[in-house]
Amino acid sequence: MGIFILIGIIFSAGLLGGASNYYLEKMNGAGFWKSCLLGLTAAATMPLFLKTVSSNLMEECLKGNPISHFVFFGFCTVAAIFSSKFLQSLGDRLLKDLQDVKEKQAELTDTTDVLVAQNSDPSPTDASTSESSDSSEFESFKQGSTRAIESAPSEMLRVQRALESSSFAFRTLAGIAQDTGIDAESVQSKLELLEKQGKAKQVKRARDGQIVWGMK
Repeated sequence: MGIFILIGIIFSAGLLGGASNYYLEKMNGAGFWKSCLLGLTAAATMPLFLKTVSSNLMEECLKGNPISHFVFFGFCTVAAIFSSKFLQSLGDRLLKDLQDVKEKQAELTDTTDVLVAQNSDPSPTDASTSESSDSSEFESFKQGSTRAIESAPSEMLRVQRALESSSFAFRTLAGIAQDTGIDAESVQSKLELLEKQGKAKQVKRARDGQIVWGMK
């Protein structure tokens, strides 16, 4: 029932504001039906405007608060009277909010790429050049692999442990394979199964396009 009251308020306020706009703009050659149409359009967009300013007026109206109905009617009427300016300003606000969202998403993507790059083990080519060094980034993985093989856990468990116990938040397929002593194809299938179970996730590393894996 509340929604029909709101529709009635929008319609009546749109017509009233449109008629008022006609007499205000009559000197500028505004047409009556054009003013009414713009008034109805402006009044109909009032719920959208209230949403953009995080107002709870609509919720109060739906609860049946009579004071809120009068306030909503007033907002719709004012919007209809100044329909052209109101619609223009609302459109500009929405476009600005959309642009802000895109910029925030771009910033979040850049931040994610940096975190993934800093917290993932080296690519296979990087690993091959560092294997001869005593300070190899995979040295701790080799030790962990020895312990894992000695206790002979399942391959799935070894892959999961490689993700959970590593100093890196994200692991390459080659890094996990070297850590666990399991061939890359088997590691890939285990990772995909963990992903289906909601335990692991894959991310594309921006710097080289490498797919890296981490725990959820």
